[in-house]
Amino acid sequence: MTDLGEAARPVIAESWRRSLAARVDPDRHEAPVVYAPDEIEDLRGTHPLSTAVPLLEHTLSMDETIMIVTDAGGHILWCTGDNQVRHKAERVHLTEGSRWSEDVIGTNAMGTALATGRPVTVHSREHLVRTYHGWTCAASPIHDPHTGLLLGVVDVSGPLRTMHPAVAQLVSAAARLAEHQLLQVAPRHHVLTLNFLGGLHAEIDGRPLVLTLRNAEVLTALALHPKGLTAEQLALLLYGERGNPTTVRAELHRLRAQLGGVLLTRPYRLDAVVRGDFLDVRTALRSGDAGKATRHYSGELLPRSDAPVIREERVDLAAAVRKGVLERGDLDALLSFADSGEDAEVLERLRLLLPAADPRHALVSSRLRRALE
Repeated sequence: MTDLGEAARPVIAESWRRSLAARVDPDRHEAPVVYAPDEIEDLRGTHPLSTAVPLLEHTLSMDETIMIVTDAGGHILWCTGDNQVRHKAERVHLTEGSRWSEDVIGTNAMGTALATGRPVTVHSREHLVRTYHGWTCAASPIHDPHTGLLLGVVDVSGPLRTMHPAVAQLVSAAARLAEHQLLQVAPRHHVLTLNFLGGLHAEIDGRPLVLTLRNAEVLTALALHPKGLTAEQLALLLYGERGNPTTVRAELHRLRAQLGGVLLTRPYRLDAVVRGDFLDVRTALRSGDAGKATRHYSGELLPRSDAPVIREERVDLAAAVRKGVLERGDLDALLSFADSGEDAEVLERLRLLLPAADPRHALVSSRLRRALE
């Protein structure tokens, strides 16, 4: 195991502890590539930082370095700069579509800046994963100046020998310039929160929404298809072959009374930062983080819904979380998943893992008997 004593600076030592607790292997880990090139294009088009990227490129254009912009989850959406350095970066997955949060790739400037909310420089051997000891990176968070929400980070990375000490200050200054530009030219981004696992709760900019089940189904379908859907496509997703686009348009008209300009047309789509428990589970699963997926998974997606799009997503999420939990065999993850239903295999695994003297052992055994009846 990596010796924490090697990391002299407190910010690095704390990052190593978080990374090792997330089971990042210093010898074997590499950043996971989460998104394909066509998906990156879609994500860029809807990301609030897209308007600030030209300014960041102009400010941070330097020889023998690359500039990177990530989203709030640590996914690299933009990577520009020196072609030779970019080729080297691609070989170690320091490229668009990969994820660089601490929990998947350990201590690095982008992931640690996201974790701490502060500018960070990570030099050479301060990277937990040894593959990146030849790199030095400086990153700074960028927040939405209207809402305070973390939008992502801007980072400059390069071979150790090419990074000037002043780069860190320049990166921080560039992040503040980007926030100033967003304040001047970008409209306020609404924040739509959809918590539909095991229940039905939604908010727009912190204000609770009063939704019917059908409203929630529409919003879920649109959240799962951020590029937008036609009335015909929505009708198929919500009602199957018997769907009627006219019925869908009427439903959307009623929903727009609550959402206003957040619900756009041609195609129907959501003009907001969309957050949700089921979306958090999807992101965690996509990144291979079974523990995080389980923590967010508080029940089935809209359990009373019979809409085809909801049924399919509900089954996929439950199956993927269950598979990850069973493969990982983590006690806390198993306990968390067991709270969402009576799954005999999960309960049997818990019964074997929990000591007989643990009060939870008797409870799990009782639930297991009921599940097998």
